[in-house]
Amino acid sequence: MSSAPSLAASLAGPCTPAGGFTAPVDRGPSRTPDEIWGGPSRPVREESRPLMTTSVLVNTHNHARFIDACIESLLAQTVRPDEIIVYDDGSTDGTIERLRRYGGLLTMIAGRHEQRPNHLSQAHAVQTAFGHCAGRLVFLLDGDDRFKPEKIERHAAAFSANPDAALIQAPMDKVDEDGRLLASSLEPRKHISNHLREIYTTNDVDFYYPTSALAFSRYYLERVLPLDFSDGLPLWIDTRLGIIAPYFGRIITLPDTFTEWRRHTGSDSIRVRSRRLQIRQTLMRAEVFNRFCRRHGFRTISP
Repeated sequence: MSSAPSLAASLAGPCTPAGGFTAPVDRGPSRTPDEIWGGPSRPVREESRPLMTTSVLVNTHNHARFIDACIESLLAQTVRPDEIIVYDDGSTDGTIERLRRYGGLLTMIAGRHEQRPNHLSQAHAVQTAFGHCAGRLVFLLDGDDRFKPEKIERHAAAFSANPDAALIQAPMDKVDEDGRLLASSLEPRKHISNHLREIYTTNDVDFYYPTSALAFSRYYLERVLPLDFSDGLPLWIDTRLGIIAPYFGRIITLPDTFTEWRRHTGSDSIRVRSRRLQIRQTLMRAEVFNRFCRRHGFRTISP
């Protein structure tokens, strides 16, 4: 009696990254993707897909100074998103009042701020907002950042051309509190075509841009959300989603910048990173990746 196909074998069709590389797999009993995640093991054929729809999930907490610029950037897109879902984590600075002015142009979820680490608050916001959206391509956006006018159009075109993609990303422009350009976040090492090969060649998984640079396929998010944070590691949801995405589809990295990433004193990501903290981040990313690999029979990495 033959055993069920391995996860890697099941994903090796249209989900195999460019270059045809299949990640090393530890042989042994395994389950099919249907058994692991539920639903088909591969994206459906393009001719049977529904029309392209897009959702933007905005997470915000006390971003009254920036939230108007954030929302206006979505309304000014050359191709507007089909829906804007905003999760407010109990703001007390007038953010909610500003959001209510947009009426039916967005869906606002007024959450309650709880005493928990910031990375868990953001994860709760993103996962709750996802439960209220219906788009095939789902963009993440922090409430203090904003999109450039062609972002939705260009990312949707990239997704239409690569319907097996799990993630589409692009570098961002770093701007100050007043929106003045500081620098580009471009990192050449993140512009690769075969993420699984690089992961297993370099024993590293740091190939992804931060939250507001990311757009995920609904196919992928439906199979991994809600994420399990029981490991206790202070690793943000954008990082966790990027780390395992190559096992679900292609990673498309566009060369141009389509987002303004605001750097201000209230930004969690602006904190000075010491060499020691960078090493800790590397080890945490590897641990999350290895937990996924051990769970599904893939070879782990050694950072």
